[in-house]
Amino acid sequence: MKNNASKTKSKPTAGPVENTQPGVAVTQSQCPEPEAFLTQAKSETKRKLLGDHEMTIVTLRDEKRFTFREIAEWFNKRGFETDHSAVYRVYLGSIPPDKRDPREDWSDVEQPE
Repeated sequence: MKNNASKTKSKPTAGPVENTQPGVAVTQSQCPEPEAFLTQAKSETKRKLLGDHEMTIVTLRDEKRFTFREIAEWFNKRGFETDHSAVYRVYLGSIPPDKRDPREDWSDVEQPE
């Protein structure tokens, strides 16, 4: 059985090789000034967070008896992309601390301010 690793010849390089990460090579002349980034950031539209719709989620869940998947679908039909897990987390966050079941783990739920 022949060992192919011993036959491998190294090819000489045609000059110095820069140690850069793939896809990260940016020259100074191509990079916009920090002020340009700040201007672009300020012109971005404000994102709507699912937490902004907490009362809608509570209403659909408690009064209309929607499942968390149905609530997510309800939002998706109206152009607000979300999933049932995110809806569930917002719903849990809407429960006041004194009403929470102490037997459950509430460590991943954001505390109200």
